[in-house]
Amino acid sequence: MTLFKQIIIVLSIFQTVIFGAVMWFNFNSSNEYVKQQAYTDALHTANSLGLSISSVATEDDTSMAETMINSVFDSGYYEKITLEDMHKEVLVEKVQEVVVADVPAWFVKNIKVETPVASSQIMLGWTPYGVISVQLNSGHAYRQLWTIFKEVLSVFIVASFIGFFCLQLILSIILQPLKRVKEQAEAILESDFIIQHDIPFTKELKNVVFAMNSMVKKVKEIFEKEADAVRRYHEILYQDTVTKMYNRRYFNIKLQEYLSSEAKNAQGALILVSLNDFERLKGKLGYQKSEAFIKEIASCITTAIDNQKEYVSAKLSDTDFAILAPATSQRSFELLCEEINAMVKSLTKNYDLNEKEHFINIGYAKYFAKSDSKELFSKADFALTSSKAKGAFSINSFVEQTGDSQLVLGKEAWTQELKNAMEQKRFKLAYQNVVSINALTSEFHSELFLRLEDYNGHLHNAGYFMPMVMELKLGAQLDHYVIQRIIEILGEKHFTCKAVCINLGKDIFMQSNDWAWLEDSVESFKKLSIEGLYFEMPSSLDMPIEILIKFSKYLRSFGYGFGIDNFAINSESLAAIQQINPDYIKIQASYMIDLFGDNGLDAPNRSLGIITDSMEIKIIATNVENGAQKEKLEKMGIKYIQGSFIAEPKIIG
Repeated sequence: MTLFKQIIIVLSIFQTVIFGAVMWFNFNSSNEYVKQQAYTDALHTANSLGLSISSVATEDDTSMAETMINSVFDSGYYEKITLEDMHKEVLVEKVQEVVVADVPAWFVKNIKVETPVASSQIMLGWTPYGVISVQLNSGHAYRQLWTIFKEVLSVFIVASFIGFFCLQLILSIILQPLKRVKEQAEAILESDFIIQHDIPFTKELKNVVFAMNSMVKKVKEIFEKEADAVRRYHEILYQDTVTKMYNRRYFNIKLQEYLSSEAKNAQGALILVSLNDFERLKGKLGYQKSEAFIKEIASCITTAIDNQKEYVSAKLSDTDFAILAPATSQRSFELLCEEINAMVKSLTKNYDLNEKEHFINIGYAKYFAKSDSKELFSKADFALTSSKAKGAFSINSFVEQTGDSQLVLGKEAWTQELKNAMEQKRFKLAYQNVVSINALTSEFHSELFLRLEDYNGHLHNAGYFMPMVMELKLGAQLDHYVIQRIIEILGEKHFTCKAVCINLGKDIFMQSNDWAWLEDSVESFKKLSIEGLYFEMPSSLDMPIEILIKFSKYLRSFGYGFGIDNFAINSESLAAIQQINPDYIKIQASYMIDLFGDNGLDAPNRSLGIITDSMEIKIIATNVENGAQKEKLEKMGIKYIQGSFIAEPKIIG
């Protein structure tokens, strides 16, 4: 029970007791007043009737006295009038049964009203004649008390309601800082550090707010300090000091990640950019200017790919640069190379350089899922060498004979093929478990992957068709298909698991603001009694962070979770998880080991652990291929792993 409710209940009881006591004393006072009034009226009647009787009565005849008593009794509201002689013998007596009208029976039963008897002595001259006694009818007293009771009760009820309303209003104002403190504490769990600027006037609450603000500032400082430590270490290890581009080490890690990917970045091109004769350039411009020139070439490359979040660029050597460009269209590679060429040409003019002496060459080779990285570099190097043979600012691609149907099918054919595959259910689902590193049979969840079955019965992984799916803007349609197929398969009991993980792309969110599909899907999963449900998205998606924050909170409201795949430890990603607060992040095992394990540096790893532990985010190492990697990850404190070391993805059904 909340503090507000407890205070309201206690003060309401106290208020009720106080008002009740006041009402009780008021009613008792009224009861005494009515009795006193009844006695006074009865005494006046007795005195006046006694005087009247004394003027006409005789010792031998009481008829006149009886006539006068009857006259008074019949004209008033009396219960009893008695005339007695001096020897207590009743001379005249008039009695009327008490009838209480307009008063509830329960009130008469529970409230005892005894009207007092008033007496007056009658004198005949100087001789005592008798005593006249008068008692008013108690029904009159009951009516008066009932009227008073109703008025007091009405006042009590109105005063109670007004008092309760005022009490609630005052407490709401007084306890508002506590509500903000609660919101502040909940925000910390979401890694949102709120400082209260409205300081309450109540001393105790003011101290609580000051304490909370101090704690929030301290937690924020710790989080930012640890995040900064990880970022700086990442920059030292993977950034070129001159251009601030990624270095060859990081580029190789990302290349391996892309070649083993199940997403659209599993297909694209490796582009190499090389500057001609760096020694001559230094002789022409001098060391400082030549360094500045190299920086601006790097800037041209990063500017050209700025709108493509999944593209990765790196400086391989003093004069060589590389770009990893996930895409399917040959034209997109050509346009990118032409744009870089044009910008560098303009740059040489700004430095008054001869374009025939100082120039770049560009060569590129296409890659596909599961391509060999060394072979890919060899092809790209061959294309670059051919480009240099053609002359200044030449662009050349590596051309090879291939039977890949992707190079044969056009966009229309691909569109028809993908739609037919959905209608004919030729998109198959495969799963791979995420398990505890200490107990490989203990599942965390089963991640689902898509496989496309062609008409020859061959299965192709997502890297084969996802680039075309994204280019043809069929991502949302395919995601809806996957969700429905999973619901069908789980409903048919063809596949059982502890928890299921579904990968989503950005199109399902960007094409519509209506998320009714998600609510319907979650309800369907709940009916299937699925213990856990996770939706997962890659960290490299180019979409507003607000959508991911909303989506993550939306899932948590249903009791399900959100994860980020292919997480890269950089400033942008660390800021994103602070806002999104996912349930887990997936990081390539080779990346984790290269970043933390092989260098024997525990501080950055500990910093990342502090960040994720404070936010209750699990770290899952993916693409674990052998026992040596598992042992290194275990020493680093990683608790969950996924990869071919555990099991290859298996087809469901």
